[in-house]
Amino acid sequence: MNVGLRQLKVFLAVAKHGSFSRAAEDIGMSQSAVSLAIRHVETELGVKLLDRTTRNVRLTTVGETLVATGARLLNELDTVLRELRDIGVQHRGTVAMACVPSIARSLMPRCIEHCTAKWPNVSFAIEDVAAREVVQKAVRGEIEFGISSGLISESELEIHKLMSDPFLLVCRRDDAFAKKKSVGWSQLAGRRLVMLNNTSGSRQQIVDTLARLQIQANIVLELAQPSSVLGMVEAGLGVAVMPEMVAPYKSHPALITRTLTRPAASRDILLFKRKDRSLSPAAQVVWQTFFELSYNRKTSAPTTRPG
Repeated sequence: MNVGLRQLKVFLAVAKHGSFSRAAEDIGMSQSAVSLAIRHVETELGVKLLDRTTRNVRLTTVGETLVATGARLLNELDTVLRELRDIGVQHRGTVAMACVPSIARSLMPRCIEHCTAKWPNVSFAIEDVAAREVVQKAVRGEIEFGISSGLISESELEIHKLMSDPFLLVCRRDDAFAKKKSVGWSQLAGRRLVMLNNTSGSRQQIVDTLARLQIQANIVLELAQPSSVLGMVEAGLGVAVMPEMVAPYKSHPALITRTLTRPAASRDILLFKRKDRSLSPAAQVVWQTFFELSYNRKTSAPTTRPG
């Protein structure tokens, strides 16, 4: 069966006006084109929809049924199309994302605040999970895009670098390192280290840096949560190497950070999505906002970062 929306609209116009000529004038078609469209619908359906006389046009019983059903279908379709247009024009919709906890703590709130102010019809579904799980959720198509750190080798993903997040030394304020402006990696030799464990995207990079510099690290504890690492350092169980985004703020009463040098090292913050999936209009504006915020972070002096 081949009855199109245009032909259905022609039939409804004839039913409304009770006249081929008035229907043709209303919808901007010739009378012959209207007659042809009606014949096509009747032929395709195998039923007579209109009784024609020299003076008027009347609906058959089947025609009355089609008017009721067809009008409802067109109204529903019009509603759906308006909603879809709103999604594109007004950036309406829910954006599903996943990120590592450090992003959920730092960059994500700024992005949501910015987007909510500019696009109030955009809502968010956010999961803060371990780095590898962020990647796997993106690969499985469970989210529109993810933000993580560490090595990502999945060929299904389109990956962009957002920014660099430098590694810092975290120690107690009464530690000998606290008296220095910066600390060389080599000075960590023999010190007790409290580390993020393998769920962190930055752990392997820290371990690789220590190995490359032939530093014999004395790793005494490994934990999943940055807050747990900071708690252990505060208790005097060791010092830590952590990304700036999860390091304590300079207002922390017990802990302080110092720049790590020789060499300076950082982790890459990565934004990624599946190559074969387009972002929704709402997700596109959020995606772009992350780039804008990361650029602003690079070009402006931090005000709440540790000193």
